[in-house]
Amino acid sequence: MEQNGTNFAENLTQSQLAALPHLLKPGSLSVQARQAGVGRTTLYRWLQDENFRECLEWLRKETLQYTRAHLQAMSYKAAAVLDDALDDDSVRVRLAAARLVLDQAYDAERDHDLRRRVEVLVDSAHILEDPTWRPQ
Repeated sequence: MEQNGTNFAENLTQSQLAALPHLLKPGSLSVQARQAGVGRTTLYRWLQDENFRECLEWLRKETLQYTRAHLQAMSYKAAAVLDDALDDDSVRVRLAAARLVLDQAYDAERDHDLRRRVEVLVDSAHILEDPTWRPQ
């Protein structure tokens, strides 16, 4: 667990390291502390420690990166199943698959359009921040 060449995990206790995965789970600090086998006050104190927070943040980023990669890998399998469903003998299955494909295509197009609009707004904001810009 390195960040900028510094190993911030080496300064943590075994109890702190063992508690980190429990902080990735949903729930209140009290629930997370109970799952980690420490008191809520202890966990709160650890969260004030810069090394502990950096390690937790690194762990959150790594978990998110792994999750994205895993979901992407599963999406290939899901697409293959959907592709097979489009050729199913049952009209009902084919229609359900077709609707799902069309819904996803529509959502993807809408997302692309929204991203494009946001980019235009961001570019416009940069222009407005330019003190030399004058309306024509």
